[in-house]
Amino acid sequence: MKLKYLSLSIITAFTLVGCGGGGSDSIYQGIDTGSAQENKDFQQWHYFEIDGGYNDDALSLNYSIGTIDQGKIYDQNNFEYDNDLTITQNGIYQDFGPKDSKYGYFVGTGSFKNLVLTHQHYSPIGSTGLVFTSTYKKIDLSGKNVLATLEPEHQWDLSNEPTVNFGTVRNTYYNRVKDLTFPAGAYCMQQLTYSNNQENLLAYSNGDEKQYFDDYAAQYSQNAQSRIFKKTYKDTVSYLYSSEGTDADAAHGYAEYKGQYYEVARNAKGLQYSLADEIQNEKDNLPSTLTDADRKLAIQRIESQNNLCTWYNDTASTFIQNNMKP
Repeated sequence: MKLKYLSLSIITAFTLVGCGGGGSDSIYQGIDTGSAQENKDFQQWHYFEIDGGYNDDALSLNYSIGTIDQGKIYDQNNFEYDNDLTITQNGIYQDFGPKDSKYGYFVGTGSFKNLVLTHQHYSPIGSTGLVFTSTYKKIDLSGKNVLATLEPEHQWDLSNEPTVNFGTVRNTYYNRVKDLTFPAGAYCMQQLTYSNNQENLLAYSNGDEKQYFDDYAAQYSQNAQSRIFKKTYKDTVSYLYSSEGTDADAAHGYAEYKGQYYEVARNAKGLQYSLADEIQNEKDNLPSTLTDADRKLAIQRIESQNNLCTWYNDTASTFIQNNMKP
């Protein structure tokens, strides 16, 4: 997903879980409950991502439907998923729970009202207490460029750099869709912030974490003043690395939970993501050697991310489904 680190999307179904699994084109069938559906007890929102694979040589359109039904949240989508853990001092949570025959995987409880989403992840052991909160902006998409909401910086390149080259596959695809605009009635939700109420570890596995866990543990035992910090959570021991040699900076490492080993990212309590901060950080990191003219263009390209959409309503998603598949 677009924001993998943030919840493996913050971005998150509802950008709060990782990448979901299972599904077919039929999941596009949603219920358009009107322009104020974000305040109703039943809601469905659609997520899309243009995925180029590892080598960007085979484009696909990833899609997902997030459903809120009477306080329960579900996710159903068509791409490969990782059922990662989120671990706190007192709780164990995971991205996906049992699968519902109608709405897909149960991912927790929460609500979406007045452009604020609250979400408590599913817990396999019944943990409670950890709550994620996201704020959103509602964007009217009528007549607006579709690609700009999915790949804003690429769309900016197409409009401002005539010689830009994305490779044969993307060039062909972009030439076909670059001028498409949304119909009347289309709108989306743009995620602005993502925060939590408890420090947590996001734990994920690629299969080779034990050797790194053992290495970090050895470094810690040999020198307690090293840049490796030991932290304990619910049934979990973690060793985290800090480039600055401080506990506050120890944000990445490896952990063991009930005999299983994971790579982990440590998230402090509070704000985990802000679109405005991300944009500002990119501006702040622009090379000092840029000319004034080039800096102005670079800033415009970065600010194109203000067009990015997270969740689409039925009108917008139907248009994307019918026109944006590679």
